[in-house]
Amino acid sequence: MEDSLKDGNTDRIVAGILADAEAEAARIVAEAETYAAATTERAAAQAATIEREAAAKAEALAAGIALDAQAKAAMERRRNALLLQESLAGGIVLKAEKALAQAMSQSGYRDTLRRWIVEAAIGLSTEAATVNASMHELPLIDETLLREAEAEVLAATGKATRLSRLDGDPLPGQGVYLVAEGGRLAYDNTIATRLERGRTEIRKLIYKALFDSRFA
Repeated sequence: MEDSLKDGNTDRIVAGILADAEAEAARIVAEAETYAAATTERAAAQAATIEREAAAKAEALAAGIALDAQAKAAMERRRNALLLQESLAGGIVLKAEKALAQAMSQSGYRDTLRRWIVEAAIGLSTEAATVNASMHELPLIDETLLREAEAEVLAATGKATRLSRLDGDPLPGQGVYLVAEGGRLAYDNTIATRLERGRTEIRKLIYKALFDSRFA
């Protein structure tokens, strides 16, 4: 009898243990499934985040590359425009130099010299000045021309200016160069200087002609 009870008790104990084991196993499996599902969701969310970030970075990188390319293209266009502008300006200056050099042999060139002398004398605004020019121009600057220039300066400024020609040391280039009495002040009205002063305006005119015609 006792042995039977013992056997019955053993069976119940074993059955209870098995039931508890099954319940624990079911709980562990459920937790594992829940964890796996959560891990899968997190992985999917992370993958989506990574994909969005990668797309955003790629888009930003592409935009940056595009902007950089646009900036470089704009700089290149600007550089080419400046080179063209400078080339055209240089060509215009060269043509002007040649035209003015040819003008020295024409009858009206004496009047041109007088105007340059008057311009320089007004710029100096001094009581007396010497006039220098190239070896080809100095013979044209006679006493008559100097008196005419003095009269024009007086009419323009109301101030008398005595002008004389410098002999013995002609300029290497075309145009006139006036030095005030005492040698402290001078006015460079040579062709090279005149064209250099006008080069900025020439560039502006070329730029306007180039870009106005391009965007008209």
